[in-house]
Amino acid sequence: GGVKRTHVLIVSSWRSGSSFLGQILNHHPDVFYVYEPARMVWLKFPKEKAGLLHYPIRDLLRSLFACDISPLYEYLPSSKYISNLPFWSESWALCSPPACNALDLPTEYDQPICYRTCGHAPLTSMAESCEAHSHVVLKTVRVLDLRYLLPLFQDPSLDLRVIHLVRDPRAVALSRMKFQGYLNDEDLIVFREEQEKKKKKETQPNVTQVMGKICKAQMSINEFARQADKALQRKYLMIRHEDLSKEPLAVGKKIYEFAGLSFNEDVQKWLHNATHEKEPAKKGFMTFIGDSMQIVQKWRKELAYNVVVEIQDACAEAMELFGYRKVRNPKEQKNLALNLVTDVEKDS
Repeated sequence: GGVKRTHVLIVSSWRSGSSFLGQILNHHPDVFYVYEPARMVWLKFPKEKAGLLHYPIRDLLRSLFACDISPLYEYLPSSKYISNLPFWSESWALCSPPACNALDLPTEYDQPICYRTCGHAPLTSMAESCEAHSHVVLKTVRVLDLRYLLPLFQDPSLDLRVIHLVRDPRAVALSRMKFQGYLNDEDLIVFREEQEKKKKKETQPNVTQVMGKICKAQMSINEFARQADKALQRKYLMIRHEDLSKEPLAVGKKIYEFAGLSFNEDVQKWLHNATHEKEPAKKGFMTFIGDSMQIVQKWRKELAYNVVVEIQDACAEAMELFGYRKVRNPKEQKNLALNLVTDVEKDS
């Protein structure tokens, strides 16, 4: 093809703010964004192990990066229209021509209006839309190890860049507990390998067990990038949810530079507003960051100290790696003046 495309993959874990990070990139007109494409793979193989599912996920990501939507027919068998793709309206590209030719479309991305007026175009126009954009951005919480994606990094037809979003595991644990039951099927897939190794009957893992697994996964993602050669290291950017909340514009600019996009005024304005709302805007089940700094500290007020200790034990190495300080007693937990997010020195 004529246009040289840039391919950006956002990897993270559940309840870590990756929907918001995806939206930051989705608000640029050159971006074709697909929200959580790997979810359909997990839905199709609910009895599989997370490790094995990396192979079909890798194939799906490769196809979507190449604007090839043929695998969608396999995962969404009766699909005819864009609206058959789950979460399609999370993508500005699918809310504008050629994927949506509704009259009077707002010039800015507006998810609720899009959801009501678009989605009627045939699924094939998704490929056209993809080809009309210079950047393809995919976001997933279902890649637990970047080693599986090595062939994508080595593929000369792809210019793959990975943004890895991490978040304080204590905050993730609180958010997961609030969504009790909502991630049960996912947790079973994440935990299945371990339970089979121990020849145990399958039971629903608790929040500490799941967090232990997730923390290991985030570490191995980071480790893969750190041990890679210099060329590949340049294709990896780690972002902490807390830094994004504290300095949205500075971190937003960094993300845009890494992706090779201009950090234009519209995006900056949107990002400022999204992170300074007193009432977080409810968009489906995704809460936009709202008054970000408040959210960063929330676990310190709401998580029981004994749970905090469990999570800190299960995630000790990851917390050290990503710069999250442990609290040693309930008093430290409640003392909000005590900063628990330390500077991570990058050796670049």
